[in-house]
Amino acid sequence: MNMLKVKNRKGDKIFFRYDFGRTSGQRASTGIFIYTEPKTQIEKNHNKEAMALLAVKQSQLTIESQATGSEYIPRHNFKDNFLDYYKQFVDDNKREGNRHLDGSYNHFKAFLKKPYIAPVGITENLCFRFRQFLLYPYYLES
Repeated sequence: MNMLKVKNRKGDKIFFRYDFGRTSGQRASTGIFIYTEPKTQIEKNHNKEAMALLAVKQSQLTIESQATGSEYIPRHNFKDNFLDYYKQFVDDNKREGNRHLDGSYNHFKAFLKKPYIAPVGITENLCFRFRQFLLYPYYLES
């Protein structure tokens, strides 16, 4: 995986992009930039910190691509508590006027009755029991 350096129109900043290939959508922006000619100490410090952050992001992406297809989960992607992962998923995929994900998260917490569950604790049996928990009020109506 390569990093591309792209100057802005003024030429005073360099933006970095991931280079996954040559087709459309394969050159995503990192959101990191540096100043081409830093004038103040603040700009010099920004450049140092931006380059350090860029090195971290690049190494994380390299580890992710190498771990694809294996059982290894990179540490920066791993959450010890499945509920933390679930909450982040709900927050990242929330839509205006749609409460389905929030509702499913709240019902899952009510079903568990505890604040922690390990990712390996999510089994087929647990999913079956959660489904029964969700359907139970409808069985009472009929």
